[in-house]
Amino acid sequence: MNKNIVQALIVVLGITLFLPLQTIHLFDWDEINFAEAAREMLVTGDYLRIVIDYQPFWEKPPLFIWLQAISMSLFGVNEFAARLPNLICGVATFLVLYNVGNRLFDRNFGLIWVMAYAGCFLPQLYFMSGIIDPVFNLFIFLSIYYLHRSFMSGLDVRWVSVSGLFIGLALLTKGPVALLIYGLTVVVLYLINRDKLNASFNRIIKQGSMFVLVVVAVSSLYYGVELIKNGTWFFEEFINYQLRLLSSGEASHGQPFYYHFAVLLLGCLPASLLMFGAFNKYSTDDENQRAFKRLMIILLVVVLLIFSTVTTKIVHYSSLCYFPITFLAAYYLYHVMYKKAQWKRSISIAVLTFTVAFSLALMLLAAVIMNRDILANYIQDDFAIANFAAEVPTSVFDFIPGLVYLVSAVVGIYLISNQKSRAGIPVLLLGICLAINISYKTFVPKIERITQGAAIDFYVELQGKDCYVQVLGFKSYAHLFYTKKPQVTNEKSRDKEWLLTGDIDKPVYFVCKNVDVDLYRGKYPIEELGSKNGFVFFRRMPD
Repeated sequence: MNKNIVQALIVVLGITLFLPLQTIHLFDWDEINFAEAAREMLVTGDYLRIVIDYQPFWEKPPLFIWLQAISMSLFGVNEFAARLPNLICGVATFLVLYNVGNRLFDRNFGLIWVMAYAGCFLPQLYFMSGIIDPVFNLFIFLSIYYLHRSFMSGLDVRWVSVSGLFIGLALLTKGPVALLIYGLTVVVLYLINRDKLNASFNRIIKQGSMFVLVVVAVSSLYYGVELIKNGTWFFEEFINYQLRLLSSGEASHGQPFYYHFAVLLLGCLPASLLMFGAFNKYSTDDENQRAFKRLMIILLVVVLLIFSTVTTKIVHYSSLCYFPITFLAAYYLYHVMYKKAQWKRSISIAVLTFTVAFSLALMLLAAVIMNRDILANYIQDDFAIANFAAEVPTSVFDFIPGLVYLVSAVVGIYLISNQKSRAGIPVLLLGICLAINISYKTFVPKIERITQGAAIDFYVELQGKDCYVQVLGFKSYAHLFYTKKPQVTNEKSRDKEWLLTGDIDKPVYFVCKNVDVDLYRGKYPIEELGSKNGFVFFRRMPD
């Protein structure tokens, strides 16, 4: 099949997977956080300074937020526009995997790599979100890939410069963690390959200087202008925030050392198990293929060690590992399919065990949502119990994702085990890909309605009203985005105590959780409007 036709089909696959079938509200915190920054960027017209609640925000650089702001300027301030950059990133990632795989091996390898990536739960889920990491990960991967090309060509200045370009873009997306990942990867790669590297010391210095020059030039598009315009304030706050992430459990995200190992094992099934077949040496590989495989293993280890060592651990911190994990899985499957490598019985057992468990978990989730009134009898959290009272449609069709997942895993492994890998591998990977996609479009709307739907509905009703809206007892950005909060004209309105007891100049609406309501009910001059699904709503009118 013509290469252009294959790439067109990959684009269609990506759009089909990631295009939403219905509107799902953005989730607190991260999705709404970035989307709100983009919305306020449009309101203020200041595309250099990032603000949240119209106050300076120093936690992230602006590139992803710029992309969201562009999307919102074209399609309006809504969920689709906030998530569109990652939809495009998902399609671009598939094309990158295909073309890199095709260059390293052949077209078949590229297709298997795309299927392996699409057939994992977390990688597919992230391309349907509005978080920053998919774009950041793509830039880092591309920089690592061109690092490989530069090493294989004796530090060719072209590939060194392109690698620097993508690191510069990564710095504009998420900050200095890009240099940490890249730097440690380069050090390990150099130590392993220093005897094979066909470059003099002077050449290394020269090409390293070119890399630094490109990185500085690209990243200065923001950091340089920010420094000239506003001084060192942003850098001081940004660096302090990064240090807090490294040294403390920021935002209650402290987790044990093995956290990311567990996340990747479950979130990247079945690739996280299939990759273990790649650690064998295959004599059919050329030096370029062996070198890239080593690089992917290095990247996987570096990312795992960095984010397992830091105190703050969040699911998407290790998401860059999706690239090496799926590469190694594709590498093993490719050799089984085309190079006649031996399929390991132990991998069959492991994949079947975990995928069957995962499929049963999907069906259990359907059963829990359908019978959440029964489950509420065993929960002691009053807020969660009230959440479960939300009205969401359910039917026996909710069991389909789990069934598709189960059938795909069992049939795919059976075919592969019986030396019918050319049929079994697509059945396994594409079947699971389909099951994951159906599950996302089946369960996520329900979960959103259960966990936050009542509060979001309340905020939407207040759009356009001349009032203040504030949350009590919990952290949220939802009230900012979904009320489309205008620019602040009264600085006192940021003070919760003033809103509760002060001489207010317009109505104030409050939202709190039912578990915290006794801290406010009867203790402040506020009128209770009602409650729904664990959220309690109050109003205070000016005298």
